[in-house]
Amino acid sequence: MNFTFSIYYTPLILAVILSSVVMIYSLRYRKEPHGRAFFILSLAGVWWAFFNILEYGFNSLPLKIFWANVEYLGIETVMVGWLAVIANFTGQTKWVTRRSLLILAIIPVITILLVWTNPLHGLMRSNITLDTNGPYSIIKKTYGLWFWVTMAYSNLVMVISSVMLLQRLTHPPKLRKSQIISLMIVALFPWIGNFSFVFHWLPGVWGRIDMTSACLALSGFVMAFGLFRFQIMEVIPIARDFILEDLSDAILVLDSHNRVADYNPACRAMLQLDKIIIAQPIEEVIMPSIVRSKLLEEIKTSQEEISLTVGNETKIYDLRVRPIFDQKKNFRGRLFHFRDITEKRFAEMQLEKTVVELRQALTEVKTLSGLLPICSSCKKIRDDNGYWNEVESYIRIHSEAEFSHGICPDCMRKLYPEQYDSLVKKGKIDPNSRTIE
Repeated sequence: MNFTFSIYYTPLILAVILSSVVMIYSLRYRKEPHGRAFFILSLAGVWWAFFNILEYGFNSLPLKIFWANVEYLGIETVMVGWLAVIANFTGQTKWVTRRSLLILAIIPVITILLVWTNPLHGLMRSNITLDTNGPYSIIKKTYGLWFWVTMAYSNLVMVISSVMLLQRLTHPPKLRKSQIISLMIVALFPWIGNFSFVFHWLPGVWGRIDMTSACLALSGFVMAFGLFRFQIMEVIPIARDFILEDLSDAILVLDSHNRVADYNPACRAMLQLDKIIIAQPIEEVIMPSIVRSKLLEEIKTSQEEISLTVGNETKIYDLRVRPIFDQKKNFRGRLFHFRDITEKRFAEMQLEKTVVELRQALTEVKTLSGLLPICSSCKKIRDDNGYWNEVESYIRIHSEAEFSHGICPDCMRKLYPEQYDSLVKKGKIDPNSRTIE
């Protein structure tokens, strides 16, 4: 039962240290989904690497098998934790709902049960012997049928995770290619470690030790450093489900730290963007004087009208801001909805101008209202300066009316009696109505 230490355990010791650092650091983000996912992944990594050391260190075959069985709790949890980390990063949270996680855990749970009951069926390993030909002893065995099932499942999970990352290169909102490519390379480390052990790719003594947990710890550390240190993980397109790529209104999504998390093509056109602005503070994208600081502090729906000048063009927008919450009602950011109302405002201004002109015209027409001094004999009207004017002259000056001359029946009968009588006989004048037809 003695324990043998070997320098070849160094990668596993480093794995425990690196995973522990990530686990402790992720506690700062335990209220965030990605923080919890990293905690589970790093805890599983610590578990795997630590008990892997015990497996190699103890020289008793029963103890080695015991610690190897204990390892599987970490091994099977790693796959679920890895998928949760990638799903949170890419915003595909459908993979990390309670129902989805329970489904994903079916194969791992069965595997753990089969590992501990292996002597009854041999589905995980068979022909188990102790190999003492190297600087440290190892379990020599033949892999059983279910081992290949669980390995295929683990690789399927890794493939799904990789596809999620690749989608961020081709599907909006597109992140920087360098970010995705770097994560893709890092994601290959556990794969390489696992395949090199199972298929004996490494020569000599190094081929006797499982480097998967060490490679996983390195991947987790690099990812955690990049995502936590530069806070890339915060840039999660939670509002993508609410944004249509062909939406004519501009949509801009900010994370909880007021950094750009997402935007649609209309927003890119509105701001005339020629580069990716993901993860940039909003103050570097839109002038602070345009978007009031109050809008970036309040966690409630608000609306106001703003004027935005881009290049030589100034437009007016109806800006509506609404908070975004995740499924657990945690505040995750804000959605800015810009609706171009420039033409509407221009039409309203034209309407107001027309109303003013009509009111002015109405005022001028009303200058003829009130008391007008008029001569009782010649019917001339006295103006404001004391001059007497003909009726038609006064009205023509103070209004837009024009005169056409004629003669009324009374004046015709008085001035032209013969013509009047003739028109009456011809029925052109009705003496009773006093009108001329």
